[in-house]
Order: sequence, then C-alpha cells, then structure tokens
Amino acid sequence: MPKIVVVKSVEGKIEDSRVVEGELTNIVKEIARRTLEEWNPEKSDFTIIKARYELRYKLPISPDLYDIIDELNLEKFREENNLIVVVPVYTISFDNEWLEDKYHDKAIYVVTYYIDEEEKKQIEEYAAETTKAPKGFQQGGLELSLTEEDIARLEAGLEEEVQTSKPKKYKSRRSKRKSK
Repeated sequence: MPKIVVVKSVEGKIEDSRVVEGELTNIVKEIARRTLEEWNPEKSDFTIIKARYELRYKLPISPDLYDIIDELNLEKFREENNLIVVVPVYTISFDNEWLEDKYHDKAIYVVTYYIDEEEKKQIEEYAAETTKAPKGFQQGGLELSLTEEDIARLEAGLEEEVQTSKPKKYKSRRSKRKSK
C-alpha cells in the first residue's frame, strides 16, 4: 500500500504534516470530508484542485528511490543533471478570500504520494508558501506597495510642487509721488 503525505498549512505555517498509508484518492476524499467540518461556507469557498508538481532530484539517485518512483508509476524525465518526477498534488482549500482580483488561500491541506523526506520537505514548503499573504494583500485590508521607480517619480513630483509653491518674490512698487 502506498504512503501518502498530508500537510496542513495555515497563514504560512505548517500546522500538521504526517505520512499515512492508503490509496491516494481515498485519502484525498477522507481529508476532504473531515475538512468540511473546519470550513465556514459564509466566509470562503471550498475547493479541491488537482495539479501536477515537479520534484527535482540530483542524479544519481539511489536504487531504492528509483524503485519507489517506479512502483507509483509516476512520470519522470531527465533535465541536465536532474531527475524530474511529476506527482499529482491535491490542494484542499477551506479558508480563502478575494480582494478585488486577488485570491489568497489562508488555510489548505496538501495531499500527495510520499516518496522520501526530501519530497515531503518540498511539499511542506509549497504548502507554506501558498498560504502566505502575498505583498499588498494583508488580512483583507488594503495595503499600498510602491516600486523604487514609483517612489522616485513621486519624489520628483514633490520637488516640482515645492518649487512651484514657493512664494514668488515680487519687486515692491512704490507709488510715485508727483512733485509739485
């Protein structure tokens, strides 16, 4: 029976990471059923997305590692000095939000085959990175983010404003008195 890695990540932190035995699709369904209890339908969507995730291994790999990859019948190919292994990854999102056109997963489970500790670490990094709030998207509030170029343009505009708003020095005009 294959080993499956199940990772729970909330707001960029790994809350749970474990390896269980069973069929991948059955484990995904079981985690999804349990996750429904954590989901608040009034606050967020509930989604399960299947994607392909590429794992990289420096060649040569051990015969044991090759046997595990081969037994799972995973797609694999060579790229330069690396073996690329494509694994199906299921992401179960149950706490997420939209702000304008940006989408952010705040809490997810990631479920895939367990190959080795290196792969588990890559999946944990993927899960943590997925739930980190992206720049300019903090806790449902608005945040302004500027590039260095934007700041330079703003500073240049402020300098122009300061120069044009300085009081102009006028020559005082004295009324000429007419002499009699």
